[in-house]
Amino acid sequence: AGVLVPPAGYLRRVRELTAERNILFIADEIQSGLGRTGTTFACEHEKVVPDLYLLGKALGGGVVPVSAVVGDSDVLGVFRPGEHGSTFGGNPLACAVALEVIAML
Repeated sequence: AGVLVPPAGYLRRVRELTAERNILFIADEIQSGLGRTGTTFACEHEKVVPDLYLLGKALGGGVVPVSAVVGDSDVLGVFRPGEHGSTFGGNPLACAVALEVIAML
């Protein structure tokens, strides 16, 4: 258990491999994202941009549980309305808190 910091160049190499093989690079930034490592996303330390970010925890400002899948339209555009959702998805209070957290960054 604990936090494992990957060696220098690790994320860049993962990005290269996923690009070569046409595989999505998904960065789980739930623990490490939104300023927790000194940059908005931990991937920024190696100047790596994944295809998708997974965000949570800090996104709710310690007030509400909220998470997000973030990516561009090339990836997320494959979903049509109603194809992706969850039981508690779209909570207006959680969304408002998340927007404020992002604005504070």
